[in-house]
Amino acid sequence: MSTSICEHGLEWDVFMDAGSSKTARLTLYQVTEDVFVDPVFSEKIRYLLLENPHYHPGSNIIRILSPEKKEVRGKALFLVICILKDYPESKLGSLNHYLFGELKSQGFRLIAAADDKLTVEQFRFWMKIITLKPSLVKNLIITHMVQ
Repeated sequence: MSTSICEHGLEWDVFMDAGSSKTARLTLYQVTEDVFVDPVFSEKIRYLLLENPHYHPGSNIIRILSPEKKEVRGKALFLVICILKDYPESKLGSLNHYLFGELKSQGFRLIAAADDKLTVEQFRFWMKIITLKPSLVKNLIITHMVQ
């Protein structure tokens, strides 16, 4: 059986502009293993953003705090928030929020996730849903830090 790749005690806080002078806070858990997404992922997502009106780009992250409570700025970080349609969500769960960092040589590294029980297999499954089954997705938001 696979083990969790997240450490519950290591929390990342992502603060986002939620409109109307409101700030939303997402708590994500540090991924303790090197988990990468293929460099082609960005091209797939770019295509999906164009082809699927329920896939939304954004730039509403206003602040990111590391587990050490240090502000992280100027990094190539982005957040993917995936909300499934009602039936798949009832079967698969709803904690599909992922913080990624872009690396020059290896594509994108998973830094943190909302589900502290996430396994590598579950993560790979979610990436397949996002990229291959957009019909199961109610909304997907890909957002980065406001510059």
